[in-house]
Amino acid sequence: MDGPSLGGPGTMQAPARNLALDGLRGVAVLAVIAYHLWPQALPGGFLGVDLFFVLSGYLITGGLLGRLEAGKSVGLSGFWVRRARRLVPAMLFMLVGATALAILAGSGIPAGLRGQWLGALTYTSNWMQIASGTSYFAAAEPPYFQHLWSLAIEEQFYLLWPVVLVVMVVLLRTRRKLMVAVATLAVASATTMAVAFEFGKDASPLYFGTWTHGFGLLVGAAAAIHAASAAPSGGPLPRAGRAGNLTTGLMLGLMLAAMALLPANAAVAYRGGMFVFCLLAAGVIVQLERSRTLASAALSQRYLRWMGNRSYGLYLWHWPLVVLAGALFPPAAATAGALCVLAATFLAAEASWHLVERPVMRDGFRLTLRTWRMLTLERLELLCSGTPGRYAQILPLAALLVVPLCTVTALLASPAQSSLQQQLTQAQTMLDEQPAPPEPAPLTTTGKRPKGLHATGHEVTAVGDSVMLASTGELLRVLPGIDITASVGAQLREAPQVLERLRASNRLRRVVVLGLGTNGDMPAGTLDAVREAIGPDRELLLVTVHASRDWTGAVNEKFRKDAAKYPNVHLADWEHRAGKVNDFARDGIHPGPSGAREYTRMLTQALAGS
Repeated sequence: MDGPSLGGPGTMQAPARNLALDGLRGVAVLAVIAYHLWPQALPGGFLGVDLFFVLSGYLITGGLLGRLEAGKSVGLSGFWVRRARRLVPAMLFMLVGATALAILAGSGIPAGLRGQWLGALTYTSNWMQIASGTSYFAAAEPPYFQHLWSLAIEEQFYLLWPVVLVVMVVLLRTRRKLMVAVATLAVASATTMAVAFEFGKDASPLYFGTWTHGFGLLVGAAAAIHAASAAPSGGPLPRAGRAGNLTTGLMLGLMLAAMALLPANAAVAYRGGMFVFCLLAAGVIVQLERSRTLASAALSQRYLRWMGNRSYGLYLWHWPLVVLAGALFPPAAATAGALCVLAATFLAAEASWHLVERPVMRDGFRLTLRTWRMLTLERLELLCSGTPGRYAQILPLAALLVVPLCTVTALLASPAQSSLQQQLTQAQTMLDEQPAPPEPAPLTTTGKRPKGLHATGHEVTAVGDSVMLASTGELLRVLPGIDITASVGAQLREAPQVLERLRASNRLRRVVVLGLGTNGDMPAGTLDAVREAIGPDRELLLVTVHASRDWTGAVNEKFRKDAAKYPNVHLADWEHRAGKVNDFARDGIHPGPSGAREYTRMLTQALAGS
């Protein structure tokens, strides 16, 4: 049955493969891998995912629109089968192989693997991570398959977009109206992210959201509709003039600069930064499709095209290997671990390309499965034949048995929570089971306010995040009577409201310890609001932050300035003291048992005025 058609000149024809777009995929996957291995060196490498989104939106919409303009239906069943051939086999290959490798972590096997498999197989990983409160940028022990959030968004787009596009074509009828409508959707998506973003609050729900982070796919779709109006008539692309070369080079240069400079947690990234990057990416793609530029030649280099063709496998494999390396290599050997991850990622992606991706795309599911079965039987016959070289078949045949066995073992052994999550859960339970704290002693005695700290546990109210929570058991033991309010993900920006509530419920004691800042920076005036909330008759002890995150330096500097400026504000320098700790969790932030003792010792000494 024929589908709706926009008709008119410029009807898209099946174009030859654009090698420069393969190279652009290579740039995208390189940026993502570099960001996950060396986030400090390439803080904007996360934008590689947005580049993938734009490319996907452009190519998928271009193909669908080409069929519609040729008077054909979009062929939903065929479209979805082709998407399944491209996406599912490689993901299953990675899920099985990476889960089997997780056995190497021993007692540190990644937590929650069964739930992550469910999210992967249903392409709902992004929503499952939102529901569980997983942080993309600040997770202490990130999920083994966290990176599948982006594949979930793409698959949801592939499921819905063909239907939405057909409806819009039928209703709008002209290409110009269609492009305006899709561009409006892209702007609305980006605007939602910008408006919902709150400074200092974890932005992971916005980053993982299908709608809030779907603008890249929609920008690519709008670019495909625009490109259809000026699609080349066939044959080789014309050579670009000076203006075309300059424009393409400038846009590509700005994209690379954003990858090198734009921090993942910067407000500007969410308030238009990622959207502008997607617009630049769409502009580059359209230019690469229209003419041959110097950028086309650069992006068509063989090594970039090789990575572009294998970009799906590279993306799939690199993240679980990064997480596994964190469990196997000590912090002092982080560079060695990163190099091993790179080598293993490229080897796994090459195996995925030759063993799974290319055969299934070429032959389909049934023929590929039949071929695999025949090859397995041939290897078995050769092993039993007694011919020379038969023992070479042992290794691949053993892998067919051992790898699935290790996969099942890892899935069954994977705990619901990691060791750190268990530690924090136990600490939270310990706090919840504490008896209600007695009312604090009056702040004045014989008309005079006690000066300085010199406080016992009964005089201290402590407010903190998961770092303080990890030390709760030791704090309660060494400082009996201390009143602790600490939780995972607690934000420094929320401190004034928390202190106001404690004060209203008569739980604010003479000395207030503030151990926040691990999870985000604070808006201007936060510390002023903190001092106002506790009042002039209380002492404030600020605990500096120890974490490899973009904002910690700024937070610690604000703490130090406040402690130097106000006589009732003091400093406990955990950033410096943490150098004595050697049992941090895998994230290098949360202290283990001896780290908790050192954290408590630091606070005890500060509270004693020493």
